[in-house]
Amino acid sequence: MVRSVRAGVSLALITAGALVTLLLGGAVSASTIIVTPNGTWTASPGQSSVSQTAVQQPINADGSSTFKANGKAVIPVKFALSQGTGPFVFESYVDSDPSTAPYSYLNFAPSAPTTLAQISQLAAVYDFTVGDCHAGSLRWTLYLNDGGVTRNLDVHYQPGDNALSGQFCKPGTSGANLADAASTDPNVVINQFTYAGTPYTFTSAYNVTYAEALSQLGSLPVLGMNLIVDSGFAGNEDVDLTSATVGVGGATPYTQTFTPQPASATAPTCDLPTNATIKITKTSGTPTGDVNEPVSIQPNDTNSTFRVVDCKLMYNLATSSLSGVGTYTVSAVINGTPASNPAVFDLR
Repeated sequence: MVRSVRAGVSLALITAGALVTLLLGGAVSASTIIVTPNGTWTASPGQSSVSQTAVQQPINADGSSTFKANGKAVIPVKFALSQGTGPFVFESYVDSDPSTAPYSYLNFAPSAPTTLAQISQLAAVYDFTVGDCHAGSLRWTLYLNDGGVTRNLDVHYQPGDNALSGQFCKPGTSGANLADAASTDPNVVINQFTYAGTPYTFTSAYNVTYAEALSQLGSLPVLGMNLIVDSGFAGNEDVDLTSATVGVGGATPYTQTFTPQPASATAPTCDLPTNATIKITKTSGTPTGDVNEPVSIQPNDTNSTFRVVDCKLMYNLATSSLSGVGTYTVSAVINGTPASNPAVFDLR
């Protein structure tokens, strides 16, 4: 097993196999993957599209439609779709809100073999909008191949004094290079390399300067590196990440910067998903109006997937599939998330 620095952290336990998959952006769901000539950036949750539906006739957009509860009728549910780019998410919340993330990471997996000694830059331009550095994050985690065993080397944004007991970001670290051999701050946690029989010698069993870590571990291959925020268990953290930069030296040096895209407003689209599914919620058992929509007799859809018809999402909903009179909300679920502005109608 591979363990992170802090027990109880969401990334605390992953198998070596899962780690390799995570580095390649496979096992953990990621919404942002950017492939460059020098390597691959993978962000989770990252940045995803935002979907908004506009209900079409015969259902009124204001929710005033009332259909007769005729077991042989169908209700044509039709949506136009608008999409945009959502905000970049880099947060750690431990709460009951399903829309928040318990941890976030930004991984860079170099495409060519790289050693720790070749890492010349680890930087992030950030601002905490909720919380601060505490309990082990914000940090860079470098995954090193130590004789066939993957071990974590953690480079912290908390000050290293007193075993990183300061629960705040060290001033001046936003935009600073943490792969700094000249730094006297012992903000690098090396406890995974102090195992029984270790060939490495450190002045501390827990945290040392970057230069000291480099002197002992510099020849080890780097499998990948993560910028991580995962300490929501000790207080919520929300980071406005402007950019992250990795620099690699050697025979072919390079600098690779990840910059989140700005969020954008939704705009109408005809590039409709073919796997959008229907979600039906009965919100009340009492309809509020008289029947004001005609009965439609046509074949109903029998699966849970919308059809794409004339730049619209279309579903013929059988009234016999509903649980009697009442008020219903119908949504199109796209990529696992219900689109905003659902259809609302009564069945009477």
